[in-house]
Amino acid sequence: MTQLEARQVKAIELDILSELDRVCRDHQLSYALAYGTLIGALRHRGFIPWDDDIDVYMPRDDYEKLYRLWQEGALGEHYALASYRDRTSINSYCKLVDTRTRAVESFLDESAGTLGLWVDIFPLERVDVTDPHVHRAARKEHRLVWWKYIAASNPRYATSAARRAIKYLLYPITRFANLYAISRRQDETAQGCHRSQVSEEDNERWVLLVDDVMSRNTIRPDELFPTRTASFEGRRFAIPAQAEKILRDYYGDWQRIPPEDQRPPAHVRSAEWVGDQPYAG
Repeated sequence: MTQLEARQVKAIELDILSELDRVCRDHQLSYALAYGTLIGALRHRGFIPWDDDIDVYMPRDDYEKLYRLWQEGALGEHYALASYRDRTSINSYCKLVDTRTRAVESFLDESAGTLGLWVDIFPLERVDVTDPHVHRAARKEHRLVWWKYIAASNPRYATSAARRAIKYLLYPITRFANLYAISRRQDETAQGCHRSQVSEEDNERWVLLVDDVMSRNTIRPDELFPTRTASFEGRRFAIPAQAEKILRDYYGDWQRIPPEDQRPPAHVRSAEWVGDQPYAG
């Protein structure tokens, strides 16, 4: 086993993203860079310097096709999808992982397990934004996300004294939570809102329900499609059609470099190379 440095972690994650891009191109699936990865592409032409995480959006139908393709062996030899569906991840969404690595995610309790270095794949649901069922589902998802976060995170890694106190207070109860069952409920609730089409075009939105606040993840179809490309660490990947607007709606002034005390911590606490062959990066 070889402990991986930060630059090596990013290089491996970049290769994972390239594998996702390859599979999507080969099978006509859509995806787009999201969150800090999208900021990195537009502001830094690569990773945000203090970030070590890659996120993408994927429409629900393509997301499910990707899962089936993985089951059929379409991914490269050293890649896999980690999911609550086969108990390889506690998350409600899939992670594309490099199986030659082993990583511990920041904030999570060690009992939540380890997995390979990853790219997060967030499924977007096509919804009628005026449907009351969607908003009820969003409130339910918010409660489930909060409960699972408390259950899965280690109080020692809390980002503030107040959060640490809350986690220690609830830890005797939450440590018995079935994280896989919670993730299943999250995913099933989100899928229950997805529509193959929306009758009123003006009401159609793409939303993330499984792991964030819907009100900050409500995207018009023309903001998302057709995707375009942007440079990220010297390679080109898909981004939303109106990426700048999506970032502005979510973050506000996303082009401003935040001061050091406002920068989020790294997502990877530790990472190791466990492949049969030595890491050559």
